[in-house]
Amino acid sequence: MHGEGAFRDLDFSLVDCTELAKKYIARPDTHFFMLAEDEVKPVGFFMGYLTRYFFGPGRMATELAWYVTPEKRGSMAGVRLLSAFRQWGKNKGAKEICVGVSTGTDLDRTEQLLKKSGFVKVGGIFKKTVNESWWRRIWRRWEHGILPRGLVKGR
Repeated sequence: MHGEGAFRDLDFSLVDCTELAKKYIARPDTHFFMLAEDEVKPVGFFMGYLTRYFFGPGRMATELAWYVTPEKRGSMAGVRLLSAFRQWGKNKGAKEICVGVSTGTDLDRTEQLLKKSGFVKVGGIFKKTVNESWWRRIWRRWEHGILPRGLVKGR
Protein backbone atom coordinates (compact mmCIF):
# COMPACT_ATOMS: atom_id res chain seq x y z
CA MET A 1 0.00 0.00 0.00
CA HIS A 2 2.63 2.48 1.08
CA GLY A 3 4.90 1.88 -1.91
CA GLU A 4 2.14 1.95 -4.54
CA GLY A 5 0.42 5.25 -4.21
CA ALA A 6 0.61 8.83 -3.09
CA PHE A 7 2.36 7.91 0.18
CA ARG A 8 5.39 6.25 -1.46
CA ASP A 9 7.70 9.23 -0.82
CA LEU A 10 6.93 9.27 2.92
CA ASP A 11 8.76 7.23 5.53
CA PHE A 12 7.36 3.80 6.36
CA SER A 13 7.54 2.04 9.74
CA LEU A 14 6.33 -1.52 10.16
CA VAL A 15 6.52 -1.03 13.93
CA ASP A 16 4.16 1.98 13.76
CA CYS A 17 1.74 0.10 11.50
CA THR A 18 1.73 -2.90 13.82
CA GLU A 19 1.13 -0.74 16.90
CA LEU A 20 -1.73 1.09 15.21
CA ALA A 21 -3.35 -2.21 14.15
CA LYS A 22 -3.05 -3.50 17.73
CA LYS A 23 -4.79 -0.35 19.03
CA TYR A 24 -7.64 -0.80 16.56
CA ILE A 25 -8.04 -4.49 17.42
CA ALA A 26 -8.08 -3.65 21.16
CA ARG A 27 -10.94 -1.12 20.77
CA PRO A 28 -13.73 -2.91 18.87
CA ASP A 29 -16.44 -0.61 20.25
CA THR A 30 -14.98 2.43 18.47
CA HIS A 31 -12.41 1.02 16.02
CA PHE A 32 -12.71 -1.49 13.20
CA PHE A 33 -9.96 -3.77 11.91
CA MET A 34 -10.44 -6.67 9.53
CA LEU A 35 -7.96 -8.76 7.60
CA ALA A 36 -8.81 -10.49 4.31
CA GLU A 37 -6.99 -13.76 3.74
CA ASP A 38 -6.82 -16.38 1.05
CA GLU A 39 -5.79 -19.95 1.90
CA VAL A 40 -2.22 -19.08 2.83
CA LYS A 41 -1.68 -15.35 3.37
CA PRO A 42 -3.26 -11.94 4.00
CA VAL A 43 -4.54 -10.24 0.85
CA GLY A 44 -6.05 -7.07 2.28
CA PHE A 45 -7.27 -5.17 5.30
CA PHE A 46 -9.69 -2.45 6.35
CA MET A 47 -9.36 -0.03 9.27
CA GLY A 48 -11.98 2.49 10.36
CA TYR A 49 -13.32 4.24 13.40
CA LEU A 50 -16.37 5.96 14.85
CA THR A 51 -16.24 9.72 15.31
CA ARG A 52 -18.69 12.41 16.30
CA TYR A 53 -19.81 15.04 13.85
CA PHE A 54 -18.05 18.32 14.62
CA PHE A 55 -21.32 20.29 14.51
CA GLY A 56 -23.60 18.28 16.76
CA PRO A 57 -24.74 14.89 18.02
CA GLY A 58 -24.49 11.75 15.99
CA ARG A 59 -21.61 9.62 14.80
CA MET A 60 -20.18 8.48 11.52
CA ALA A 61 -17.95 5.52 10.69
CA THR A 62 -14.89 6.72 8.81
CA GLU A 63 -12.36 4.64 6.89
CA LEU A 64 -8.70 5.10 7.77
CA ALA A 65 -7.16 2.51 5.42
CA TRP A 66 -8.57 0.03 2.93
CA TYR A 67 -6.16 -2.09 0.94
CA VAL A 68 -6.26 -5.16 -1.28
CA THR A 69 -3.14 -6.61 -2.87
CA PRO A 70 -2.87 -5.96 -6.63
CA GLU A 71 -3.38 -9.62 -7.55
CA LYS A 72 -6.65 -9.76 -5.56
CA ARG A 73 -8.16 -6.49 -6.79
CA GLY A 74 -11.35 -7.24 -8.66
CA SER A 75 -11.99 -10.28 -6.43
CA MET A 76 -14.53 -10.28 -3.62
CA ALA A 77 -11.88 -9.42 -0.99
CA GLY A 78 -12.37 -5.64 -1.18
CA VAL A 79 -16.15 -5.95 -1.39
CA ARG A 80 -16.27 -8.17 1.69
CA LEU A 81 -14.05 -5.79 3.67
CA LEU A 82 -16.21 -2.81 2.72
CA SER A 83 -19.41 -4.69 3.50
CA ALA A 84 -18.13 -5.74 6.92
CA PHE A 85 -17.18 -2.14 7.74
CA ARG A 86 -20.60 -0.88 6.64
CA GLN A 87 -22.33 -3.46 8.83
CA TRP A 88 -20.07 -2.67 11.79
CA GLY A 89 -20.81 1.06 11.45
CA LYS A 90 -24.53 0.40 11.21
CA ASN A 91 -24.41 -1.85 14.30
CA LYS A 92 -22.55 0.89 16.21
CA GLY A 93 -25.24 3.47 15.40
CA ALA A 94 -23.38 5.48 12.77
CA LYS A 95 -25.60 7.77 10.71
CA GLU A 96 -23.17 7.62 7.77
CA ILE A 97 -20.32 5.50 6.48
CA CYS A 98 -17.51 7.58 4.98
CA VAL A 99 -14.83 6.13 2.71
CA GLY A 100 -12.12 8.13 0.98
CA VAL A 101 -9.53 7.35 -1.65
CA SER A 102 -6.31 9.16 -0.77
CA THR A 103 -3.64 6.89 -2.28
CA GLY A 104 -4.24 7.74 -5.92
CA THR A 105 -4.25 4.00 -6.72
CA ASP A 106 -6.97 2.46 -8.93
CA LEU A 107 -9.18 5.53 -8.53
CA ASP A 108 -11.67 4.63 -11.26
CA ARG A 109 -12.17 1.02 -10.14
CA THR A 110 -12.53 2.03 -6.50
CA GLU A 111 -15.00 4.78 -7.37
CA GLN A 112 -17.06 2.32 -9.43
CA LEU A 113 -17.13 -0.17 -6.56
CA LEU A 114 -18.18 2.49 -4.07
CA LYS A 115 -20.96 3.77 -6.35
CA LYS A 116 -22.22 0.21 -6.94
CA SER A 117 -22.25 -0.22 -3.16
CA GLY A 118 -24.51 2.81 -2.73
CA PHE A 119 -21.93 5.46 -1.85
CA VAL A 120 -22.22 8.97 -3.28
CA LYS A 121 -19.21 11.11 -4.16
CA VAL A 122 -19.45 14.36 -2.18
CA GLY A 123 -16.02 15.94 -2.52
CA GLY A 124 -12.36 15.34 -3.12
CA ILE A 125 -9.04 15.14 -1.36
CA PHE A 126 -6.34 17.71 -2.09
CA LYS A 127 -2.77 17.33 -0.86
CA LYS A 128 0.32 19.49 -0.72
CA THR A 129 3.65 18.39 0.68
CA VAL A 130 5.03 20.66 3.37
CA ASN A 131 8.70 21.70 3.15
CA GLU A 132 9.33 19.79 -0.07
CA SER A 133 12.69 20.63 -1.62
CA TRP A 134 12.88 22.55 -4.88
CA TRP A 135 14.49 19.54 -6.58
CA ARG A 136 11.82 17.12 -5.33
CA ARG A 137 9.05 19.40 -6.66
CA ILE A 138 10.70 19.45 -10.11
CA TRP A 139 11.17 15.66 -10.03
CA ARG A 140 7.54 15.04 -8.99
CA ARG A 141 6.27 17.28 -11.78
CA TRP A 142 8.61 15.48 -14.21
CA GLU A 143 7.16 12.09 -13.16
CA HIS A 144 3.65 13.35 -13.95
CA GLY A 145 4.63 14.84 -17.30
CA ILE A 146 4.46 18.47 -16.15
CA LEU A 147 7.76 19.80 -17.39
CA PRO A 148 9.54 23.14 -16.98
CA ARG A 149 9.59 25.23 -20.14
CA GLY A 150 12.17 24.09 -22.66
CA LEU A 151 12.46 20.55 -21.32
CA VAL A 152 11.11 17.55 -23.18
CA LYS A 153 10.81 14.23 -21.41
CA GLY A 154 12.76 11.44 -23.04
CA ARG A 155 15.60 13.59 -24.44
